[in-house]
Amino acid sequence: MSEVGDEHARVAFPAKADFAAVGRVAVAGIALRLGIDVAQVESLRLAVSVSIEALAGAGTVTLLARWNDEEFVLELTNPDATNFDAPALSSQLEPLLIPAAVTDAQIRLVIVR
Repeated sequence: MSEVGDEHARVAFPAKADFAAVGRVAVAGIALRLGIDVAQVESLRLAVSVSIEALAGAGTVTLLARWNDEEFVLELTNPDATNFDAPALSSQLEPLLIPAAVTDAQIRLVIVR
């Protein structure tokens, strides 16, 4: 991956299912503003929903979006996630066709622009 530029946005919210819409709306708004294809935005919204569900529980979900002319990178984390199953989450994200890297309570989604 090339170095992502200084353009970024960070959103944090309680790691509860009720707040998943906050993450979806933030990500979709940024992606559409950047001119990302609507079909990719919808896949990204689904990936964010699945990711937030996996990170739900105690603590806070932090969503960090960074972008440049070449890519849009989204990182979702919750260090307090207790039921996080990285292999299962990777399997759920794979059909959405958004490249994902899943490690210890962190999910990284990348869209090449």
